Amino acid sequence: MQESSAAFPGPDLKEKLLKPARDIRSILRWGYPKFATIRFVADHSQLSVEERHILTRVIMPPEKVVSRIRKKTACDDIKNRDLLLDGYNVLLSVDSLLKNEPMWFCDDGYIRDTRYYFSKTNQAEDIEEALDSVLEYLSEARPKSATFLLDSQISRSGELAGFIRYKLEEHRIPGEARTSKTADFDLKTEGGNPEKNLIVATSDGIVIDSVLQVLDVPACLMKKMEIEPIRLY
Repeated sequence: MQESSAAFPGPDLKEKLLKPARDIRSILRWGYPKFATIRFVADHSQLSVEERHILTRVIMPPEKVVSRIRKKTACDDIKNRDLLLDGYNVLLSVDSLLKNEPMWFCDDGYIRDTRYYFSKTNQAEDIEEALDSVLEYLSEARPKSATFLLDSQISRSGELAGFIRYKLEEHRIPGEARTSKTADFDLKTEGGNPEKNLIVATSDGIVIDSVLQVLDVPACLMKKMEIEPIRLY
């Protein structure tokens, strides 16, 4: 399959980052800390802040890779399952995809974008198209329920939760949308409870490490759209 130009930043950036990425992975295999290793290699390669950010998002220590990959749930394997979505994480990532931002295949098997979210408030005001894309996928995948969890500390999260509830009903998807002051804690606690048996939709590594099963929604949409992510190999 061809890599779509819609999700590809150009060969020069990928080519520039290939050797630093390989060097960082080689050093990490010896057990050195991730961030210090990236800083060391990036300084030596004279990389920009944006290029360092990409490497930080894409490259993972070996001990994280296997455990995170094992938690991945197939895109077509959520039928009749309860789904808990990391609301802003999923919607902003899908928004990046729809806006033709680069989408990277990371070492732990998950798709991540590398936009800077300096102001999630402004980003969150323009994600209706992303929400519709997610809900169309869920309509086809047919989970038992879909619950969107939003960080209440982000402005207008309550309004967005209400809008998501309206759209869930419009798409005839059982579920809800709620806000929380401790969204990450709630995701980890509920997703890590074997009695709840939830699938958590997120690409947040800290959340992934704490839950039992994970769905990569951007990867599912990219598969449907026949878009290949960028790979630093």
